[in-house]
Amino acid sequence: MKQSKEVLGKPIISILAGKEIGKVKNFVINPDMRSIEFMVVQNDQWDFGIKAIPFKLVEGLGDYAVTIESENAVIDLADIPIANELLSKNIQIKGSRIISRKGQHFGQITEYYFDPETGKILGCVLDTPDAIAVLPETAVITFGKEITVISDEGENPLVSDEAFRSGEADKEPADHLDVPVSSPKPAPSSSDGLDLDELIGKTLSANLYDPSGELFAEEGTVITAEIVNQTKAMGSNKALELALKVAE
Repeated sequence: MKQSKEVLGKPIISILAGKEIGKVKNFVINPDMRSIEFMVVQNDQWDFGIKAIPFKLVEGLGDYAVTIESENAVIDLADIPIANELLSKNIQIKGSRIISRKGQHFGQITEYYFDPETGKILGCVLDTPDAIAVLPETAVITFGKEITVISDEGENPLVSDEAFRSGEADKEPADHLDVPVSSPKPAPSSSDGLDLDELIGKTLSANLYDPSGELFAEEGTVITAEIVNQTKAMGSNKALELALKVAE
């Protein structure tokens, strides 16, 4: 299994072309399938749309790079109906709060594990006062935009990170972990889960176009409050595109 941070930022290599075609910018999550559906590609030479790779077309997730057979694996998400639907849902997992069906608050997800072969989400990581704990995917009812809802079966669904990684989660429940019940913090002001206001003052790494294809903001433009507000008005797809086109 891998954590998302082990893949994000890695170069993407085309096996047939023998070259790097970009880097892994983000994941598009399918909450119904509980898996990574697409890898969003960052390539500063691509100006229009959001380019991505279906997870099923990924050949390998190595320590150095992600590999694909050829550049034909890269698609424009605007051309895929399910991709537009998933983009509008904008499930990020990281940053989501864990709430039980009966309203108990367990904390906030800081990372997650997934199967490198299938993209299936395996478990969500959160920091507790005593140690790192993992919420197995089997305890999740809903992966939502801001909240992950879990069942109330058992007193504590969390297991230790060590037990989870060793495959002994069922044998070692995290009863010893101190998980206080707390009041969840309010979600930040955002557009469909994206806190675009945090982008003000940063620089665009590529041209940004409006839904009609007209140039809206050029590469190198410093993002202003006006740009943020106009992007929000264009909808969730453009909001995500703005977030993906911010220079590191």
